[in-house]
Amino acid sequence: MIKRLGRSLPGFLICAVLLAASPGEAQPAPDGLSGLRAFLPSAKESGDWQADGEPQEFKGDDLYLYIDGGAEIYKEYGFVEVLAQDYKNASAEGLSLEIFRMKNPAAAFGMYSFKRTAKGEPAALGAEGQLEDYYLNFWRGDCLVTITAFGGEGKSRDGLLLLARAVAAKIQGPEAPPGLVAELPGDGLVKTATRYLRGYLGFMNHYPSLGADQFHVQEGVRGDYASGASLFILRYGGAEEAERIYSTAGKAVQADAKAREFKAAGPLEFRVLDDKGRRLTVRAAGRDILICVEPAGGDEAAKLFGLVLKKP
Repeated sequence: MIKRLGRSLPGFLICAVLLAASPGEAQPAPDGLSGLRAFLPSAKESGDWQADGEPQEFKGDDLYLYIDGGAEIYKEYGFVEVLAQDYKNASAEGLSLEIFRMKNPAAAFGMYSFKRTAKGEPAALGAEGQLEDYYLNFWRGDCLVTITAFGGEGKSRDGLLLLARAVAAKIQGPEAPPGLVAELPGDGLVKTATRYLRGYLGFMNHYPSLGADQFHVQEGVRGDYASGASLFILRYGGAEEAERIYSTAGKAVQADAKAREFKAAGPLEFRVLDDKGRRLTVRAAGRDILICVEPAGGDEAAKLFGLVLKKP
C-alpha cells in the first residue's frame, strides 16, 4: 500500500502550514453504497488501473493520523472525512485517489483554491479542475478530489484523468464559488491564482506577514492581478468589528520591525512598506478590510479599492 502521509499538499504549502458538521445536501449513493465509497470508480470504469488494497477512511481528528504536517489547514477550512484508495497498473505505476468531504461547498472550494497553482492546466471536471505534472485536483458540492501519480510517468497522466472523470460523474452538488470571490474586480484578475480564505493559516500562507495575527481572519479572498498587485477582501460581522480590527492591526503593523515608512492616509487607511519593498495599503470599508499588496512604485490600490466599493 502506498504511504501518503504528507502527500496531500504540495511540499511548499506543507512547509508554510507547519509554522460533526453538516456536509451540505445529501447526495444519492448508487448500487446500495453509502458515504464516500459510493464515488469510487468501478473496476470497469478504472480500466487498467485496479484497486490496490482496501480503501482507508478517516473522520474528524483522525485526519492527523493520515496527513503528517498538513492536516491543520484542512481542519481550518472545515474537514469532515476523507476516503483514500490506491491503484496500480501492469507497469507497476501507482495512483492515489483521495476524496475529501468538507463542511460545505464553500469549504470545498476554499481548500481547492489553496491547493491549485497559477501554472496548472485547466481540467473540465466537477465545478472546476486543474491538472499538474503528477497530480490533479477538482471540486464540486462539498467534495474535493485529489489524485496523485507515483512510480512512473508512462500512463500516469491518462490514469489521472480516467479516474477523475469516473469520480466526477458520481458527485453532485453546487458548482458556484463563495459569493465573496465574485467581489474581486475582474479586469486583469488571474483567476487560477484566486484564493478563498478561511481562518489564519490560509491567510498566513498568502499575506506578507505584517501584523498577520491581528487581522483575525474569519473569511476572505485574495486575487492576483496581471499588474503585479494582489487584493485581499477580509469580511467581518459588521462595520464596528471591521474598524476595531483595522485599528489593532494598524498598531501591530506600525510596531513590526519589518515595517518601513508607515503613513496614515486617512482616518481608516494606512500605507506601509515591508522588508521586501512591497507597499501595503490597508483600508476599513464597511464590514470589510481591504488590503492591496504591490511593488513600491505601483498605483493599483486606489483603483482596486474603488472598483470594490462600486459593487452593489
